[in-house]
Amino acid sequence: MGYVMDIEKPKKVLIEEELYICPQCGYKDGFHNSFVRQSDKICKIILICPSCHARFDVNWVVEI
Repeated sequence: MGYVMDIEKPKKVLIEEELYICPQCGYKDGFHNSFVRQSDKICKIILICPSCHARFDVNWVVEI
């Protein structure tokens, strides 16, 4: 298994119309994303602010 960083748990956030501005720092150019394995075939998608590095859980999952 790969290295796992000791970082704060992602904050839950709802997308009302559009989410491209960081709710924590106001950065306005969108997000990076990461994938957290939930099972052999399912990963949760986490948004990461490129400016302040805050992590957000928008409750998206993807089957891989």
